[in-house]
Amino acid sequence: MKEFVYGTAEQFIALDNELSAGRNYKFANRLLPAGSTPSTACLWFGKVDGVYHLYIDSGISCSLENDRLKGLFEQGELSFASMDEVQGFFHSLQDLYEPVLPGIPEVTPTEARPANDSVIDREKLSVIRTEQEKPKEVWPEDLAGPLKERIYGQDAVIDALADKVVINQMRSEKKLLVMTLLGPTATGKSETAKSLADVMSKAYGRKYGYIEIAGSEFIGEHTVHRFFGAPPGYIGHGHPTLLEPVRKNPYHVIVINEIEKADEKILVGLMEAVDTGLLGMADNSKSINLNRCILLFTSNLPIDMEKYDAATEFERLEMCREAFTKHCGKPEITGKIGNFLAFSPLSEKAMVDVVIKFIREELKSYDLPLAHVDEYLMADLLKYRTQYGARGIRELVNASVGRPLLRARRLGKLKGKRISLKGNIGHIEFEEEMEDAE
Repeated sequence: MKEFVYGTAEQFIALDNELSAGRNYKFANRLLPAGSTPSTACLWFGKVDGVYHLYIDSGISCSLENDRLKGLFEQGELSFASMDEVQGFFHSLQDLYEPVLPGIPEVTPTEARPANDSVIDREKLSVIRTEQEKPKEVWPEDLAGPLKERIYGQDAVIDALADKVVINQMRSEKKLLVMTLLGPTATGKSETAKSLADVMSKAYGRKYGYIEIAGSEFIGEHTVHRFFGAPPGYIGHGHPTLLEPVRKNPYHVIVINEIEKADEKILVGLMEAVDTGLLGMADNSKSINLNRCILLFTSNLPIDMEKYDAATEFERLEMCREAFTKHCGKPEITGKIGNFLAFSPLSEKAMVDVVIKFIREELKSYDLPLAHVDEYLMADLLKYRTQYGARGIRELVNASVGRPLLRARRLGKLKGKRISLKGNIGHIEFEEEMEDAE
């Protein structure tokens, strides 16, 4: 390890080139800082999906007061977004060694480089590589704009969510962002979480995975094992857990829907991760590092929206905290979550947009672009708006549009043409939109 602690920028670039070419490297018997037991260990380097991984032997103890180093020894691994972060981590350990500069061991020892290599300007290359590794500059509107194209009637909450995400991403030291989305059912909470992963992937230029978990599926001891792993001797020990994909790609949006229905052990177990970013596993496997993830809870816990809309920002936060604390009975958990956003019931304007969206999606599955929806048909659809919000309307649209379209046996003639809809829910008519004559 000492060789890396005093490694030069050129040597880290050489290592980066090898890893970027798909090669993994192991360095045996690297000298650890004094106070480490044992005194040497093997280091492994790899790069997967643009993320750099450092692994070290297990079973190392350390008496030094260095949190990152202790974290590496305890977890057995660290992940980095760039080689600059790798270099920064090792250079931060220089105070733990005598100031000797042996350099990183050559990654291709059989091919020694010429002492005076004039083929390339290494300083210029270092500058270019540094520029390439800089995180892409993203502003809240870069996330909020695309989200508003998918989620209707929740502009204020989407603006607030985008602010929190961008501020978290700007942090030099990455930390798990946790938010709870409250509000009536079918107002866009889950759709926002799902859309966020896709929007962030495009905005930041890296793939954000998406893991969606139903809280209602975790209502017993055996189901909790699917989350934290089963201890030795229990059924399911050694099986992959739900958050296993985060080990391969540390960038994920994780949503637990209807958290109020989940076993309390889920919420309690996650609080350690909220504090440290590390999810401890009951099966004795390595902790899962969530520090580059966004964790969202959704909940249908009731909020007095009339009172909420009239409240100040601080009062709104307190209302959400009180509702969540009343549910879980643990104010210490509510305090750790911190970020709460409340979704409002959908207005009629938003519901019209939602219905049009659902009709477009249904027709798209038959390769039929939507041209127009008759206003009387729209009024008929809106009559069926229920306490279940947009979800009930989606099912109604799927049944009232898709089934008659198939029964009409006109798909062959209409395919690819712009379609207008009129009539009523019981009998929808599909008409081809005629092009204007020149």
